[in-house]
Amino acid sequence: MDYVKYAFVALVGWGLWAIGSKLLTRFFNTLSTTFWISFWSIVFLTFFLLFRKNLMFNKYVLYSIPVGIISLVAMISFYKALKLGPSSVVLPLTNLYVILPVLFGFIVLKESVTVVRVIGIVFAVLAAVLLTL
Repeated sequence: MDYVKYAFVALVGWGLWAIGSKLLTRFFNTLSTTFWISFWSIVFLTFFLLFRKNLMFNKYVLYSIPVGIISLVAMISFYKALKLGPSSVVLPLTNLYVILPVLFGFIVLKESVTVVRVIGIVFAVLAAVLLTL
């Protein structure tokens, strides 16, 4: 269950990141918000890697390029939506992204589909819809 602890840390971190991001969109344009948050993430990641010394480099590094491009487009779009709209609507809508990897897990990775998991997806969608009203 170690993964649950890490997932909880990510939940709290992303929650605080979302609050900070909304506040920063008041003072920066979309590209500046994306740049500064990404810049400081890279700075701190660099220091973290210097101490851990476990940066991997292999043939799969090239596969990270399209994922990085997709991530950048998503970040810019997210910050633009956050600048233009209320965080109480933008955040629930954008956090429905989890449906895509869940479906990928079910269909491609053949992870088990249970009634509880399907109900969880339905409730997630329902929660996002209700939060946007």
